[in-house]
Amino acid sequence: MLTLDPRRVYPDPDNVRRAIDQSEIDALAETIGARGQLQPIIVDPADEDDRYKIQFGERRWRACMQIGRDVRAIIREHGDPAQVRIDQFIENDQREQLSVRDMVAFVAAQVASGQSIADLARATGRERARLSRLHALSSAPDFIADRLDDLPVRGAVALMKAAARDEAAVRAYLDRAPSGTLTVAGCEAFLRGGSGSVAGADDGSASKLQETSVLPVAPRSSGATEDHREAPMAQPRDEGHLIHVDGKRGRLIEALVHFDGEEQPRMVRFTN
Repeated sequence: MLTLDPRRVYPDPDNVRRAIDQSEIDALAETIGARGQLQPIIVDPADEDDRYKIQFGERRWRACMQIGRDVRAIIREHGDPAQVRIDQFIENDQREQLSVRDMVAFVAAQVASGQSIADLARATGRERARLSRLHALSSAPDFIADRLDDLPVRGAVALMKAAARDEAAVRAYLDRAPSGTLTVAGCEAFLRGGSGSVAGADDGSASKLQETSVLPVAPRSSGATEDHREAPMAQPRDEGHLIHVDGKRGRLIEALVHFDGEEQPRMVRFTN
């Protein structure tokens, strides 16, 4: 165990975690100032300039630097750099969920280095399906990539698919969605809007869902939530959930509805 001047320590420029919230550093600095640094950071052996590169614990180091306190550290030979990246991913994801941007960058870098999704799933203990979605997002267009930290992973993938057929509609959908309101259910319902355009588009075009003949839905109770992140339950009038699409009759189970007077559409689930 070493006690180091934090100025002799520096962060790993290739660390999996790139997004660091200053408020987290402030809170950690307050805790370390009051209780001391309970867990040491892990660093590489000293380099030719007698400085130590951080493997794990960058936030703890930043907090110590902020309050001018020496940092407790353990030296560990890093061995395989690729394994260090995987270990950083696991450690950061377990302590506090990594941002979507950081996860996408990590998966893309591993695949680019020759690692398969299957091998990466075994190495990290994460589901292959989730890692595959993260890898897909590495090629997301800018207007979706800019919202990655505000989008659920499955929702972002759904919007990528929707953008492939109607980019303008997806741009409009994102432009009118405030931060914190985008959900998997909403994005996937948006994707299902139809082949000609996407449900919820502001371009004036009509999707298949908009073209269907649906009888009126009974008003919801006054106590129902207006948060479209939860799927509200609506009681249809007699056969109000029957629809006709392309000459076929069916029952409407769930729909993304933009009510008059509301800024955002929300999911409505129909019940018998």
